[in-house]
Amino acid sequence: MAELMTIARPYAEAAFAFAKDKNQLTEWSDQLANLALIASDEAMQAMLDNPAYTEENVITVFEGVMGDKLSAEGRNLLTLMAENKRLAALPQVSQTFEVLRDAEEKRVRATVISAQEATDEQKTKLSAALNAKFDAEVEVTYEVDPELIGGIKIKVGDWAVDGSAVSQLNKLGAAIAQ
Repeated sequence: MAELMTIARPYAEAAFAFAKDKNQLTEWSDQLANLALIASDEAMQAMLDNPAYTEENVITVFEGVMGDKLSAEGRNLLTLMAENKRLAALPQVSQTFEVLRDAEEKRVRATVISAQEATDEQKTKLSAALNAKFDAEVEVTYEVDPELIGGIKIKVGDWAVDGSAVSQLNKLGAAIAQ
């Protein structure tokens, strides 16, 4: 995983610089997300791993799936990555591009995982608290994981808070064991 991120970063940075210069961040974001989705498909991964398929065969499949949503510059990126045998890194290129875009647009994304579906009131309060904490408009994604028993986990980049009942019980168990 770390290796793919290292491989992906230069491609993502180049795509980001181009998209920013052309004022096409949204278009490139969508295009890279679609390319990443195609590259993540099991059949496509098998094709990428099969030496019987040429770079042009693989690019033709990407073009066929993308249709007119693939720009000439996007095709150039695909060609370059195919020549360097780096198409498997497309999901990481898309992910890194999004991180760069978030930083550029001063956008913060958070994931809140709770044992039960959060109410609208809880979502409003949590959003306000996260906006204040990060001094930005925080885009919150809510997930439900019944295994937490109760409480919530919050993840924002590499910052995380684990206030779940499972976490608290594990800490209690570790304290008792000492």
